[in-house]
Amino acid sequence: MTTTLRNHPAYLGTIPTTIFIAALLLSALSLYIETGSLNPAIVFDLASASGTQSLLLTHGWVPRFLISFVAGAGLATAGALFQHTLKNPLASPSTLGLAGGAKLFLTLATLYVPGALVIGHDMIALLGALVVGMLVFALARRSGFSPLVVILTGMIIGLYCGAVTTALAIIHHEWLKSLFIWGSGDLTQDGWYILNPLTIKVAIGMVVAIMLARPLEMLNLNDHQATALGASPARLRMLCLLIGCWLTAVTVAAVGIVGFVGLAGPAITRMIGIRRLRHKLIASALFGALLLCAADQGVQVLSGHLGTLVPAGALTGVFGGPLLIILIRQLRANSPPSRSTTAIPTKDRSLRQSRMILRTCVLLAIAGAIFIGRDVNGFWQLQWTNDLQTVWPWRGPRILGAIAAGTMLAIAGTVLQRMTANPMASPESLGVSAGAAIGMIAIIFAIDAPSVWLLISGAAIGAFVTLVAIFVLTRKSGYAPERILIAGIAIGALFDGFIAFLMAGGDPRAARLLAWSSGSTYGLGFDRATILAIVAVTALPILPALARWLNLFPLGPITTKSMGVDLSVSRGSMLLFAAILTAAATLLVGPLSFAGLIAPHLARLAGFRHALSHSIGAAFIGAALMVSADWLGRMLFFPWEIPAGLMAAIIAGPVLVWLLMRIGQTSS
Repeated sequence: MTTTLRNHPAYLGTIPTTIFIAALLLSALSLYIETGSLNPAIVFDLASASGTQSLLLTHGWVPRFLISFVAGAGLATAGALFQHTLKNPLASPSTLGLAGGAKLFLTLATLYVPGALVIGHDMIALLGALVVGMLVFALARRSGFSPLVVILTGMIIGLYCGAVTTALAIIHHEWLKSLFIWGSGDLTQDGWYILNPLTIKVAIGMVVAIMLARPLEMLNLNDHQATALGASPARLRMLCLLIGCWLTAVTVAAVGIVGFVGLAGPAITRMIGIRRLRHKLIASALFGALLLCAADQGVQVLSGHLGTLVPAGALTGVFGGPLLIILIRQLRANSPPSRSTTAIPTKDRSLRQSRMILRTCVLLAIAGAIFIGRDVNGFWQLQWTNDLQTVWPWRGPRILGAIAAGTMLAIAGTVLQRMTANPMASPESLGVSAGAAIGMIAIIFAIDAPSVWLLISGAAIGAFVTLVAIFVLTRKSGYAPERILIAGIAIGALFDGFIAFLMAGGDPRAARLLAWSSGSTYGLGFDRATILAIVAVTALPILPALARWLNLFPLGPITTKSMGVDLSVSRGSMLLFAAILTAAATLLVGPLSFAGLIAPHLARLAGFRHALSHSIGAAFIGAALMVSADWLGRMLFFPWEIPAGLMAAIIAGPVLVWLLMRIGQTSS
């Protein structure tokens, strides 16, 4: 049998060799920048001397170098355990949302139960990771641990935890500044007091995992086979979850969230052909340590050129996206069947009632946002005539902009869900919003004071390129829904990491991205709001022209083509349409709101089945959601404001989990 180059031992050996050489060279360069020499005698004399430079070396560079190995090994071991338990190559502390849960619980304890911190940050973080892990596992069990549902649930819950944490940071920013410097994944050290206990805790978790590797091998069998051999699959999974959560919690509590190291270490181990769990755990820990060391040393070198400190977590996010793209082919097609979005007969009377209820809810949401507010002392009041006239120049544009953004995201989400026959497709989940963000950032950095139309154009190009890339990556799989979704998540992770890297770089132009990324409508004027409203209104007459395509695409490409539809033209037209709407909406509410994901589902549950009525119903729901989110963000925590996009994500999070539970029940 002929051995392909990709599977040749010499080819596979280049992967660990390259990682080792990169870590070695970057560490040497970083040490040279720190000490001015690579001569061992000079470095040793400097470490033994007294003075500022000696302290920077012995209490700064050396513990930071060592903690990158310890943290990387802990995260990679946790990732290997999760992947083994779920039989899912995409499972890791970051993709399962465990790191986000640990960070949220630490934030809540710091703010509201500071006395609980006496039991240790590790225990608080462990509790958060366990709560999220239990929720993800419970939902995954309903779907038979489908890779699609597991990763979607973990990422949605992780994003939800991040949204709540960010909202708390906005309200209590004076108490959480240091917490969020830590939370970005910064390995900067000023002594050995973090490294020493972390090393002991990670070592305990790794030793326990390696000692239990043999019984945990039973999880490679199906549940019936494992039970016949006297094992309890449920207990073994729980044991894996506990060990993985412990390693995640102690690492997050020490150095913050460092994304994708827990994904990369086991992935490299699998690529070079290691199969036994004990060997996989050891190799994953080694590769995770080398990867985080290389990333952190690279960050130190880069920070010297940029003149600012860049967190290691920002750089690992940039590398995580391409890794997810590579792993797409390894994802098993075990996702539940897509829920049909074709026309289903619905009683006219029921549909009329749904439309009436929907219109009433939208009108009530808009009326409440217009007339209900708070005075300068924080008391609730109905604001008429003079009071309303006073606040209208600020309130009016925000309401108009929220309506336009919700409408555009909902229509774009409906188009993407019907075109891909994927119930979980949306501008947010497919990374289209992140692509639009990159396009907008490129315009901001290339042109001084760009106009709104120029920003929309740049964002539209970024969104369109993202959609094209997703379809190119999934073409060989026949545009399978789970592959489309994971490709979108991968590209979104790449863009999000790049955005975080730019924000951490200290460029003044990147500072404005912080408020925008959370979806704030603060400072919106009637000029920009009117432009967004024009784009939203223009989209409505286009929907009837797309209705036939949107009704046929859920039936599959073969049926659609047999009905005389040119797939390239129709798919390209709908991609461009969704890209423009996403770009305009992202310009206002940021890349995360989930309005484009839940509005089509709620419209379908309300009885809107035909493509045209489905799109219009989703538009109404999206508008009501964003208006309500903007109003709640302004009024709920007065005088502080929660950005509309962030508040929409907080509102939509429980709804998304409920939708995933429905998918799990359907598949089971």
